Amino acid sequence: VAGDRGRVGNYVYGAAKAGFATYLSGLRNRLTRAGGHVITVKPGFVDTSMTWGLDGMFLVASPEAVARDILKAVGKRRNVLYTPFFWRWIMLIIRLIPEPLFKKLSI
Repeated sequence: VAGDRGRVGNYVYGAAKAGFATYLSGLRNRLTRAGGHVITVKPGFVDTSMTWGLDGMFLVASPEAVARDILKAVGKRRNVLYTPFFWRWIMLIIRLIPEPLFKKLSI
């Protein structure tokens, strides 16, 4: 979900994720015409060795739960998947924060 909004602490990482999401959107558009399907997966925090012990970890999903969500989304031919589901609503709220206010926040 880091690619949905530029954040103070990880804006380069977020920019890379945003660029990749845009690439996948274009690829999805192109391959749809040939019957292909591309899904953009936007996971929140996943309980892995990379995230273990990091400060501020909350609403963490297991890799197994994320995998189940991805399989369901592929079966439904979803275009974009936020996993766990509540990240879709969290990120919607974050995207709706006006830029002048967002710049004052430490998120």
